[in-house]
Amino acid sequence: MDENNKSQNQNKFLKLFSKIKGNLAIILVIVVIFVWFFTEIGRIVNVKLETQTAIEEVVYETIDAKALVVRNESVIANDKGAVTVPYVADGDKVKVGGKVAMEFSSEEKAQTYTNYLDLEKQIENYEEMKKSSVGQVTDVESIDEDIIDDLNGYIRSNSVVDTTSSKEFANELNNKFTRRQMLIGEKIDFESVIGSVQNKIDSLGVSSCKPTGYVTTDVSGIFARYTDGCESMFDYKNIKKLDVQTLERYIENVKNARPTNSIGKIVCDFDWYFCAVVKTEDIATLKNGNRVEVTLENSDKVLSCKIVSGADPPLGKQETVLILKCSEMNSELASLRLENIKIRIDSHKGIKMPIESVHIKNGEKGVYALVSSVVEWRKADVLYTGEDYVILSYDPKEKDGIKLYDEIIIRGRDLHDGKVYT
Repeated sequence: MDENNKSQNQNKFLKLFSKIKGNLAIILVIVVIFVWFFTEIGRIVNVKLETQTAIEEVVYETIDAKALVVRNESVIANDKGAVTVPYVADGDKVKVGGKVAMEFSSEEKAQTYTNYLDLEKQIENYEEMKKSSVGQVTDVESIDEDIIDDLNGYIRSNSVVDTTSSKEFANELNNKFTRRQMLIGEKIDFESVIGSVQNKIDSLGVSSCKPTGYVTTDVSGIFARYTDGCESMFDYKNIKKLDVQTLERYIENVKNARPTNSIGKIVCDFDWYFCAVVKTEDIATLKNGNRVEVTLENSDKVLSCKIVSGADPPLGKQETVLILKCSEMNSELASLRLENIKIRIDSHKGIKMPIESVHIKNGEKGVYALVSSVVEWRKADVLYTGEDYVILSYDPKEKDGIKLYDEIIIRGRDLHDGKVYT
């Protein structure tokens, strides 16, 4: 009997515990729901005010493309297998019969003479800077831009293992950093610096390391040290007739090319080309003869190019080879071959803001500005819509329009004219 009572009590306890456990689970779920609900309500009610300064910008519509660079190039082969050092700098013009390289009897003598030329150039630069006053040198902003250009050139030269160009860019950077020191008022003891460089020259013993001969060229044009083995791979004269299949084959050949034993090359024509496969729908607004701007990946440089073919493809074609002609040339451009480029097909100038900043008031589009803690309405047309931003119209004569340096509200709650934020 006692055993039966004990068993019944245990069953009652288990049922009660199970019931309590179920209720606790329900209560816990309800608590979680309430916490989430009130958190979301608080987030909606307490929207943090965010603003962005109105600045006029230019935004470009672009086409991304993989472009092959084609130039009229003549390689200067090192047929004798001699030790050579370039006689002219990258980007220098040379005439038929002009000297392009010096020959030496050994690597050691070539290196010694090269060091001598570098040190002589340093003295020349320091002598020039010593004579210059700060006002005659340049301004800090301009020299900083030059430093960035040289730094980009140094990085690009290293990426294609062009040690000679890398060295030149490094020397230019040293020169410009010195000039910058002068601009910001730091005093430099040029006599001491020049004396130190001269001591290095005196210790070289350069008289026994002079060139034994020179290499000349049988064509004229722009000299460049860097070669990639692709110089004679393309049909430069008929480049405007290039089709998609041929260009794709060229690109595959470039990927497998290897540099030859050469002194450098001569770029024989100022005109050279970007060749890229693009979708015809992307260039619907372009015509042959139009000028477009092209930018290079990892570079601030903007190149002006002329569309010479490909912008008027036959009906029904989904892809076309766009050929862009450029007439600018320097050592950096002479080393381009297979590049990721952006082709600018249109531009929009105005105030760039997040899409969320645009509102509609009385049928008109515009934004709200925060002026001395008070919300004010600004009318604005949407000129262009990007992925997550808009370009808004800006007219300084528009009384109710956006004003430069307005603090535009890009996030806020219950916005209206006259609302005060404290």
